[in-house]
Amino acid sequence: MINIDNSYTILIADDDEINRVILKHMLKYVAADVYSVSDGEEAMEFLNESLNRKVILLLDLNMPNMDGNEVIARVNMESELKNRVRIIVITANLLSAYLKIGMGDSVLDCLEKPVNKEELINLIKLGATQLN
Repeated sequence: MINIDNSYTILIADDDEINRVILKHMLKYVAADVYSVSDGEEAMEFLNESLNRKVILLLDLNMPNMDGNEVIARVNMESELKNRVRIIVITANLLSAYLKIGMGDSVLDCLEKPVNKEELINLIKLGATQLN
């Protein structure tokens, strides 16, 4: 079991079910509750209904209904969310190394698909530390 304080919740927001399953599988040894949603609207609904949770959000950028960029903008605009949410952007975009610029303090980093498990878990640990 990878020791991450279980007062943190991990939320996967990706419209591709296979990507959600792969990420959940990567996180099966992380001692945290892991939830998944299929678009940005569902992600915002989860964040707004989970007022007492600190959330590490694994966020795809290209989703229907509300994309990842809109989710990031909304988190950055609301100080209550910004204080308890850290975002790891997961994208197929080859320019992911440059995406973090201008995304705000809530975004820890951008990872390119397919995600490296060790890198992902290290970023989750960083997010958990920042939210502590």
